[in-house]
Amino acid sequence: MDAEDDGSMEQQESQSRKSILRLMLEAVQQAGDLAIAEFMLLKAEFDTVASSVAALCASFGGAAFSAFCGGFLLLIAAVKAIAWLTGSEAVGACIVAAPFVLAAGGLGFWGVSKMRSVGRQRTLAN
Repeated sequence: MDAEDDGSMEQQESQSRKSILRLMLEAVQQAGDLAIAEFMLLKAEFDTVASSVAALCASFGGAAFSAFCGGFLLLIAAVKAIAWLTGSEAVGACIVAAPFVLAAGGLGFWGVSKMRSVGRQRTLAN
């Protein structure tokens, strides 16, 4: 009986090892399937987000283009109105351009001062 018990015990251990291996293989296969499904879901979400961002950029691009065109037409109308008041289109253009020239000069001066301060050592106040 002892030999039969040893044989059946070995057979049970062999079957349990096989079933453990089978379970591990199924777990690895299911993990692979899950990873593939997750990547497909990620791709679908990225495609959705990309199309939403593209539509948003197109909308804002169209709005910015319209705003720039409207602003440009407003400046031309201002030049024409001042030219009509003063009798000279050159004077009208100079009057309308003056704030932009001053803003560009101020921004240029500010940029140069920032560039010069980059190389300087800053001392901490004690």
